[in-house]
Amino acid sequence: MTKTRYIFNYSQDIVNLQTKYSLFKRVSNILFSVTFENGFKDGLMTKAIELLVERNDCLRLVCEKRKGGNVQYFRDEYKIKEIPSVTFSTYGQIDKFLRKFRKGAINVFKGETFKPVLATGPSGERTVYIKISHFVADTYGIGILVNDLQQIYNSLEKGEALPPVPAQFEEILKKDSQYRANDDALEKDKAFFKDYYQVQHPQMPMYCGIHGNESDRWFKFKKKGTRALPYLFVKCDTRGYKFVIPSTITEKVEELCQKHTLSMNTFFFYTCAIACSLRNDKYPYQIPLELMNCRGTVADRKAAGTKVQSLGVYTNVDYTKSFMENAMALYNEQAELYRHTKLSYLEVEQIQHKLWGHPMTTQLTNFCFSFIPVSFPKGIKFSLHSNGKGALATYMALMLNVETKEVYAMYDVQTKMCSTEQMMEFQNIYVKVIEAVLKFPESPLNELF
Repeated sequence: MTKTRYIFNYSQDIVNLQTKYSLFKRVSNILFSVTFENGFKDGLMTKAIELLVERNDCLRLVCEKRKGGNVQYFRDEYKIKEIPSVTFSTYGQIDKFLRKFRKGAINVFKGETFKPVLATGPSGERTVYIKISHFVADTYGIGILVNDLQQIYNSLEKGEALPPVPAQFEEILKKDSQYRANDDALEKDKAFFKDYYQVQHPQMPMYCGIHGNESDRWFKFKKKGTRALPYLFVKCDTRGYKFVIPSTITEKVEELCQKHTLSMNTFFFYTCAIACSLRNDKYPYQIPLELMNCRGTVADRKAAGTKVQSLGVYTNVDYTKSFMENAMALYNEQAELYRHTKLSYLEVEQIQHKLWGHPMTTQLTNFCFSFIPVSFPKGIKFSLHSNGKGALATYMALMLNVETKEVYAMYDVQTKMCSTEQMMEFQNIYVKVIEAVLKFPESPLNELF
């Protein structure tokens, strides 16, 4: 029986470009872990993972390279190989294991989608480590898989019927194909982005990092007098950091956003821009922060797959205006950009390339920002881990736990660009910015900072 082939969606196009170059290998995988508070039995968990593959088509994805453009299809079944089970006596051993585990890329062109490992930690905790292809699932997709895995395991343990099957990735690919087929809308979006970069934002953005002006790399670029961006470090490792923004703060953010009809995404996005500006001597113009969570429909959010339209958004920190004035201007600009998503990120980058003359492989995003509401089942602990070589100087993911209202601020930063002390200093500034604008949202920023 002939399988239906689908073209890559926009986010897969980006991942494919990035994985062609050694500079970008970090984004080929996502590494995460799920720790079960009540533990698990290896045999039952292995069966649960096998059923997870059977129920979620994204884990049965196969990609093919073709001259006219890469395509993908879904296998009817996929038998996972033996799942390793390891035991760690120290947390140092876990760190060593993760550094080794993250190195090998998952190759979807060979039919590889993910690799699980069952583990016992130093305190007896039971964890499933999973390395999954970025072609397959991002954090929303991961949330679906984690929930399904726990529900399957609980059903097996109790001898109950399995829960309903989650939404399928194939349905998203069908909609993506239909979405990209509208040529008239594509031309309108192309005209919009030409105007956006050539008329509204013709200046090539300067790089503003969370390390401020303290990085030797940054000074080298400044001394050269160039506006090139210092992020292509083939041999640069990355390090992960995790901070918690408590519910006592985030609930106030939610209340403020509801009062002013502002999205929480924009709130945290713009407070981050202010913190970057403060770290860089109140530099007013920011590198366009990358938006990574453009999912407009319920189906997109439920699908175990990627549905991301990445767009650079310029931010202008005007210290004579209040936070709310600045944030609403950004919010309106974001809304306008989200109305023009027929144009792929690669086509947007071509416009930038012609305007500024930078190489196509050196995309202008050094700071990547995600705000992702997540809902994981009770009884598990979820963690994202650093993936090694970094394609970005800084990747910041804010994960809002919709139950506890806590925000987990997760960073993946290049070790040659940012030290641990600089990282902690930036996070402290970021929290102080949040607290200040919550208290005085209508006051001019130059009165607060």
